[in-house]
Amino acid sequence: MPGTDTTPPAYIADYALEMAADIERYGIWTAGPNFVDPASERLDVPAAAYKATTGALPFIFAIPDADAADTARAYIEAAPAAMDTLRALAAYLATVRPDADWTDDPIDRLANWPHLLGVDPAGIPQTLRDFAHSLTTDAPAPAAA
Repeated sequence: MPGTDTTPPAYIADYALEMAADIERYGIWTAGPNFVDPASERLDVPAAAYKATTGALPFIFAIPDADAADTARAYIEAAPAAMDTLRALAAYLATVRPDADWTDDPIDRLANWPHLLGVDPAGIPQTLRDFAHSLTTDAPAPAAA
């Protein structure tokens, strides 16, 4: 997959916190093949990463067909900070939730995060905060207020 491992951990932590905030604000998208629900603006984790790292979310992410999903995926793959964030998150999840292979295809795995065994969609924002916190300290992240 394209992308480099050049994004500083502090930036990835900031992106993860922004992803958590967006998912809490809009909700998590669990259907597909698109990455965003055009009616409600709910987004999946890869779309949240793309939005956090680029500041934008092209409408192609919301079109519910396979060709549009492939194009949206190409956008994510072409954004090094988004891919670095997704790879780092997948590596983190591989250590805290080793029941699934998170790292073989981080876009696919993280888009389907809510469907993986034992994963509560409501807990995704807190897990993102825990991940962000893990990049700067070894202590668990405080719960959202």
